[in-house]
Parts: sequence; C-alpha cells; structure tokens
Amino acid sequence: MRQHCRLHFGLFLLLAVALPAHSVELKALETKDLRLIYFDPVESYLAPYAARTFTNSLASQQKHFGFAPDGKVTVLMKDFSDYGNAAAGAVPRNTLLVDIAPVSFAFETFAPSERMYTLMNHELVHVATMDQATRRDKKFRRLFGGKVAPNANHPESILYSYLTAPRVATPRWYLEGSAVFMETWMAGGLGRAQGAYDEMVFRSMVLDDAHFYDPLGLASEGMRIDFQVGVNAYLYGTRFMSYVALTYSPEKLIEWLTRPEGSKAYYAHQFRHVFGRELGDVWHDWIEFEKSFQHDNLETLRQFPITAYRDLTDRGLGSVSRAYVDEQTGNLYAGLRYPGVASHLAAISLQDGSLSRLQDIKSPLLYQVT
Repeated sequence: MRQHCRLHFGLFLLLAVALPAHSVELKALETKDLRLIYFDPVESYLAPYAARTFTNSLASQQKHFGFAPDGKVTVLMKDFSDYGNAAAGAVPRNTLLVDIAPVSFAFETFAPSERMYTLMNHELVHVATMDQATRRDKKFRRLFGGKVAPNANHPESILYSYLTAPRVATPRWYLEGSAVFMETWMAGGLGRAQGAYDEMVFRSMVLDDAHFYDPLGLASEGMRIDFQVGVNAYLYGTRFMSYVALTYSPEKLIEWLTRPEGSKAYYAHQFRHVFGRELGDVWHDWIEFEKSFQHDNLETLRQFPITAYRDLTDRGLGSVSRAYVDEQTGNLYAGLRYPGVASHLAAISLQDGSLSRLQDIKSPLLYQVT
C-alpha cells in the first residue's frame, strides 16, 4: 500500500468541506490512540468496526515492536475509489487513508483476509516501523517541535527529518516488505508473503534466468522500469524479509525492524548490528537461495509433460486483460499495458503475431487491465 499521504489527506479534507451541508459531513470517533474521521451518514455503519480493527492491530504492533504511537493516529475513511487501498505516513504526524471499497483479488495479489483487518495490519506496521523512537529521537522531536517532513526547497530539512524520525529514511522495499511479512504473520500465515503470485514471479525469473536486483539497483532502476507501479518493492522486500526470518528466525527479523534504546538509527547499520553481516551480503545469499530453491521446484515440475503450445508473439505484453478470439478475422482482442506505450486495446493476429493498436485505455488497473 502507499505510504505518503499528507497531500491526499489535505485534498480530501478540502473536498469534504466543500460538500453541501445537507449531504454528508465529517465526523470523528476518538479513543486514546485513534482519531477516526469518516463521512456521516454514509460511512457511519463502518466506523465502530474500523476502530476495533485499528485497536486490535495496534495491540499487535505493541506486542511485536513495543510500539507506542507519538500522539493519536489519524485515520480518514473514504469511498471515492472503485477498489480498496490504503496509505500511511508518520511525518509530521501519524496518518492513515483507507479506501473502503472491495479490494482486487486478481491473481492472488492481495491477502484473502477481510479487507479492513488486512489494511489496518499492513498500514499500522508502516506507522510502527517509521514512528518508533529512542530517547534521542524524542529529544530532537521536542527541539524541532515534532517530526520534520523533508522539503525539497530546504535540503537541510532532510537532516532534521532523520534526527526526528530516522526510520522514515528507508527504501520502499524495506517498508513494504516488512508490512507484507507482518500482515501475513498477524493473519496466521494467510497473506501475500506465502501467496501464489509472489511464488510464480520468482519461479519465472529463475526459469528465464532473469536479472535479480541488488538493494541499490532495486531502489533505482528496478522501481523505474516496473510496469506495475512499485510492485517490485513488495515482491523483493517481502521475499527478502521471509528469507531473513527463515534463516535467522522471526525474532531476529523483528529485532532489526524495531527501534529500542541502543539500536542504530539507520536501517542498514541496524542490520549489521543485529546480524553481524552487511545487508548486501545477506541479500546476495538470498538470491542464491532463491535460485536453488526454484531450480528444485522446476525440476519437480519437469517430471510431468507440458501441454502443447506455441508462442503467439515474441514480445512481452505486460498486463493483459481477458482476451476475445474473433474466428472470422483471425485476431485475438485484448487490453494491454506494458512499458513505453500507453495502455490500449489491441488486435493480435493469430497467424503471425502482428499487433494492431486500436484504442487507448485511460487509467487501467494494474492486474485487471480493462
């Protein structure tokens, strides 16, 4: 799920204020640690349940991370999207945005648990890993009047932000990998960390002898070329977290992710502090393990015959919608989304694989193109 939500939060508050007074209004449900903002009356039915799932998830963050939020966590529930999603941020304040629509389960790319339960578990891991603080961090928060959000017009704010919330200065694979791993753990193993989609991706990469990114390459090129808008951070991050837990124990993984007294502020330094090894070296170990693991799986699969097939095209087409075959024209029609070309409806010849672009598709979904 997305992490940074300050801009979205402000825009939705402005939108809510602009709505006619007789239609809906913003209301708040507050507890010791929560400020839940929702639209009344259309979302009133959901507010008590959302508050309860938040409270249950926060109890898990306190149990695993020893986390106590720096002030109340503000949660805004909204229903302006066709599909469920969420975002979380920790600077300058702890905030969550929750799209309450049903989530997409296409290709098992989302955990099959109840959505509010899963979203709260995932997003509060973000808050916990970014907001937890030592006495030194809290001292700088008092000095600067709170957690400082980096501002491009004031580069020195990067230093101030690091001093007040050092675990915000982490790559996206770290944030998403830890959240997906923990959401699966909190659901008793039911989730994306043990899902079929992730397994399929890495098995296909090994089969095709595809390039595996190192942490720096993933944060730069791996994210830039990702046609599914950031999913590589989830895939690599979750898989690496799972490998660390498998190799060193889940307790050691938690020790890396937490920020108790005596821990290192920078996430990579904390990794070396906990495991006695450089993060990049363990990352390399994971890649070698993944290749060996998937090679064994592929050898098992090769014991059974493969259904006969022929390649329709020799190019990657990215996300492909459900297709329709027109026997009269000999074409296959489908929606396509791949890098460098606007998403579009295409006709693919069943004879020679040639592709004709018919109509652009605006704002397609990641996994369900049309």
